[in-house]
Parts: sequence; C-alpha cells; structure tokens
Amino acid sequence: MIKRVQTALILFLFIAIFTVSGSAKTIKIGCVEDYYPYITVTSNGELGGILIDWWKLWSEKTGVDIKFVPLDLQSCIEKTEKGEIDVIAGLLYSDERANQLDFSESIIRTRTVLFLKNTIKIDSLKNLKTPINLVENNLAQSFLQKNYPNFEIITLKSYASLINAIHLQSVDAFTYDVPNPVGKYKQPAPPAGYYIFETLFAEKMRPAVKKGNSEMLSLIVSGIEKISDDDLIEIVDNWKLFKKDRSTLYLIIGIVFTLVLIIVILLVRGIKNKRKIKRLYDFESKNDWQVIVEKGENDFIEFKSSLRWDYRQEKVNKELASVITKTISAFLNTEGGMLFIGIDDEGNAIGLENDYKTLSKKNRDGFMLALTNSINQDLGKSCHLFISINIISLNEKDVCIVSVDKSDKPVFCGKKDKEEFYIRASASSQPLGMRDSFEYIKSHWGLSL
Repeated sequence: MIKRVQTALILFLFIAIFTVSGSAKTIKIGCVEDYYPYITVTSNGELGGILIDWWKLWSEKTGVDIKFVPLDLQSCIEKTEKGEIDVIAGLLYSDERANQLDFSESIIRTRTVLFLKNTIKIDSLKNLKTPINLVENNLAQSFLQKNYPNFEIITLKSYASLINAIHLQSVDAFTYDVPNPVGKYKQPAPPAGYYIFETLFAEKMRPAVKKGNSEMLSLIVSGIEKISDDDLIEIVDNWKLFKKDRSTLYLIIGIVFTLVLIIVILLVRGIKNKRKIKRLYDFESKNDWQVIVEKGENDFIEFKSSLRWDYRQEKVNKELASVITKTISAFLNTEGGMLFIGIDDEGNAIGLENDYKTLSKKNRDGFMLALTNSINQDLGKSCHLFISINIISLNEKDVCIVSVDKSDKPVFCGKKDKEEFYIRASASSQPLGMRDSFEYIKSHWGLSL
C-alpha cells in the first residue's frame, strides 16, 4: 500500500513538473526591422537597435524567453490584434491606436520632425508646396491629412526606402521620428542638404499588446520595474550602430550625432523627474486620473475651471487664457507638472462644454486650437517641445490635461512690451521681479542675463 502511494506521488510530481515546464511560453515581439536607430539589421544580419537591446535586457531581468518577429508597421498592428504576436516592441501612442491596442509605460519619448531641403525657404508650414515623403501608416500621415488636407503626401513602404531617398537627396521634404532632446542639449543635426523646419508633434514610444490582454501588460510592467536607470544608461553606452551602418545612413548621422547624450539626459533627468511627480504622464485610465484629482493641488498639479468662460461673471472672459499660460510657464520654469482645465478648485469635474460654446469650432478640436494659439502667443511655439495636450473624459465630462516638462531655458510669459517670469512654489504660480528672476535663472539653468 505504501509503495502504491509513493508511486502515485512520484507520478503526480512528474506530471506537475512536466505541465509547468511545458507551459513556459516564448513571447513573440513584433518589430519594424528598418526603423533606425530604434530597430535595424546589423552587418551580420541580426536585429539590433535601442529597442532590441532594451527587450533583451527585459528578457534577462524577467527570465521570460522572447522571439523577435520582423514585420512592416501595419502587419505588426494587425497580427497583434489577431493574437498572432504578443507585443509590439515599440509604437508611438495615439488615441486612434488606443482603440485598437493597449499600451504599457513609455520607453522613449520622441518628436516627429519635418525636414526640408536647404533650397526650400518658407515662413509657414501652410505655404509648403512640395510633396512630403513619409513611411505609410505612421502617425505623421494621419496628422498631416487631418491638419493639412491639401498637402501632397508620398508614402514609402519602409524606413529603409526613406533613408535611401535622403541619402540620394531625391526628396524635398520628409518626416522622421527622432528622440526628444531635453535640458541644455541641442536638437540632433539634420542630414546634409536638409534643415529642421518644424516639430509636428511629440509622443512617447511604448510597448503595445492586444486589446484586453491585461496579463501581458502586467508581465511587461513587472520587467520595466526591474530595469534601473543605470541599466538603461549602459544600453546607450554600448550602442555603436552609428559607426557600423555608414553605407545607407551616412547622411543622417548628423540627425542622430548627439543621440547618445540626448537619451542619457532623457533617461536620467526625464525619468527621475517624472518619478518625482509620481509618473503622472503615464496615467491613462479614468480611475488613475480620478486618484490624482482627489489628492488636490500641489507643486506639480493645478486645477483651472475654464479657458475662456468666466463662471463668476457668466460670460466670455478672454483674459482667463493668460492665467492658463502663466501656469504653464511656471511649470516650464520649475520642474514640470500637470494642469487640469475643466476642474474647479474643489476638484470637481465641471467639463469644457461652456468653453466649447464660446468657440467657432465647438468641440475638442476647437478647444485644442484655441489653447495652442494662446500658448503660441504668450510663450512661443518652441515651448511645445515640452508640452503635451490631451482631452480625456472624467466623470462623463471633457477635461483637458496639459502635461509639462521642465524647459531647457527660461520662458517668459506675455507680449514683448510686457513679459513676466513665473515659477511654481507653494502650489501656485509665483511671479518674480527682475532681480529675483536674474538670480533664479542663474542658479536654475546656470545662465547669466
């Protein structure tokens, strides 16, 4: 009898061990293989790049086996939706894509930049007459079609095709995603024969999974939490692709010449700064926003009821827009933060409907345009490098969230004949006089006026 029990127990353990080992799963990661410098094919035919190195480190930290599946961008999205691959290595976030996929925390923050040939000189993007070349199905295409429907757009099948066209200087205008510079570092140099005309938008690159695949998202996040800042810096330090692939990338080395320094600053200053404000930029769900709002205003959080509608006087008050831009400038001049528009002082979501009614275009797009124009007029267009604007639904009310990074230089608010300098202190925007501004700028940025 005892021998039978022992035999049964051994058989049970064998089955359990076999079942556990047999259930181990290799994560399939879809990636665009010619998306330099994030993913590319090295000289020995293997996949390399910043994202590839990051995922290899993630695999090492979690002990989960991974397999890279090279695909074009559209196939990555389609196969993820069908469950044929488990995760996309890195994808720029958009509301439209969020309807198709679920996104994890960000890995790299990028800017989509419009480059023009040196021979093309225009004073405004709307005056551009030459076709814009870009890779099909990326965010730049939908952005331009929505905001500039009359533009002629030429789509290319792959990033390799675009890079080759740049090398031959056979295109007059093109868009490309470059890492977002922060701090005192300048933007990457453009390829020979081109110049950076304008940043179209800034967005974060994140892993993406099939809609509803919370188990995979949790697994990804568990690995992200195990990767330290030093680990990330080491990835950058070990990255030598600039010198390896000169045959096709020689003329765009200028664009990414300062990539290593930019990413180091992005990781060290950007990530630590975002952690300092409790990772506010990566909250997405309604419940997370509610938690932030319930904690109230502080040095990194500010509530404003409206952009244009005066609730006390019950009429339009265009001066309220200057209050908004003062708050944004204070965040830019301090350590960044987040401004909620459509939230009253008590933290109640009152929405943007009254603002909408004051606009010629009475919807989200009209509000975004009005806010952007106010920022342009009071702070300057260059500030958008450090500002991200989104409208979410909170308690069935539209609420605008302005996420602000620390600026790499002082930002003055107002017109040229009356500019003011604000900082964030004691949970409010505080103006500084000329002497105090001079001292603050000197200590905060190491600059002298």
